[in-house]
Amino acid sequence: MLKEVIQKNRGNFLYCLYCGSLLFGRLVVDVLFVFSIDGTDNHQRELQELKAAAQTVVDSIGLARESGSSLADRLQRAPQKFAEYLAETSRNCVAQDLGLIKSYWPSVKIAILGDGMCSKCNHDQFVNYVEEAEPVADQIVKLIE
Repeated sequence: MLKEVIQKNRGNFLYCLYCGSLLFGRLVVDVLFVFSIDGTDNHQRELQELKAAAQTVVDSIGLARESGSSLADRLQRAPQKFAEYLAETSRNCVAQDLGLIKSYWPSVKIAILGDGMCSKCNHDQFVNYVEEAEPVADQIVKLIE
């Protein structure tokens, strides 16, 4: 299911995934840097900074609440938790939008939307509809914030 959500919302996830990649990539670079230097005070300082950065990542995605596992174990689970967060956020946004539609047209049957775009609609038409909807999407996001 997550794969389908990501495929359907691929453009929306690119920025978040890029930021996540930069964040996790930065941690990997820091790990390599820490292990490449000797055991001096600088090494200990760099190691402490790395632990603090890793703890920040773990705390920000809710892994800090998991007891009984090491920081490294929780950090390894971070990409999966991040993907789960993106899927849940997408689901909430879509549900909010469908709720708005129902508030204006209570009799509309939204279940059919779960099948994807209408078979009578070609890809170019759909792209135009999405582009037309983007300013409205921006307004809805402002309402949610």
